[in-house]
Amino acid sequence: MHRNLALDFDPLARQLRRLAARQGWVMAAEACVDSTNERVRALVESLDGGAQDPVVFLAGEQTAGVGRRGAHWLSAPGDGLWFSLVVPAGLEFPEAPPGLALAARLSRVLQGQGVSVTVKWPNDLYLNAGKLGGLMIERCRLGGEVCWLAGVGINWRHPAGPLDAEYRASAISEAGSGRQRDSIALALALIEAAVTLMARPADWSVEMAHLSRMHCGFGKPVAVERGNRVCKTGIAGAICPDGALEITLSDGRVIRAGAHDRVRVLAEHTGHDSY
Repeated sequence: MHRNLALDFDPLARQLRRLAARQGWVMAAEACVDSTNERVRALVESLDGGAQDPVVFLAGEQTAGVGRRGAHWLSAPGDGLWFSLVVPAGLEFPEAPPGLALAARLSRVLQGQGVSVTVKWPNDLYLNAGKLGGLMIERCRLGGEVCWLAGVGINWRHPAGPLDAEYRASAISEAGSGRQRDSIALALALIEAAVTLMARPADWSVEMAHLSRMHCGFGKPVAVERGNRVCKTGIAGAICPDGALEITLSDGRVIRAGAHDRVRVLAEHTGHDSY
């Protein structure tokens, strides 16, 4: 299904090199790598002075891509947009979470191109009740400097291989054949939006304000599994400025789910809708 819509790596890499030259980024691309996150780390470490400017690494295929909670992420040639970036981080740690802020920004870029994507807490992109993309964000020290590292994977067409049992995949191809003629432009817009946002932490709170009640779980019944395995049920509410998800329990109490909690939607449960 929708296997005809590939994202062509070679023209994308050529156009990204031009964009990087205009923007002053350091950029590298390879047709096949183990992980773009690992390659961008190595690239930054090889630079004299580290990541003084944004660093971007693009791949046509990943053989060891990893999603949230260690899930294997299929990253075959032509199937999606696979890139990682590193930008310098300031000394202060922003209150707004970068993962959700970036998911919100990317969703708005896609929505502007007719792809009806939503954000699923804590930081996934969803389309037609399936996972369209995932983000891995970390604050780390590279090349002697504190940096933000972001890895992004977005399905352009449905993966051909077997998926982890708990996930249903979706793809840009589900938005219609009109996406085929402007895939390169859309991919470049997503990369540029990601780099720009990650380099401007002051903008993260703005994205969080847009996202607050616009996520796909808002108003739905959910179960929350906390770190001590205690499970509670309630109704998902707004995403707070700090990234916590508000959940109203049956007795009226409001709790906040955080990064170490697991939340799954109970409405129309199919076994593939867990957060």
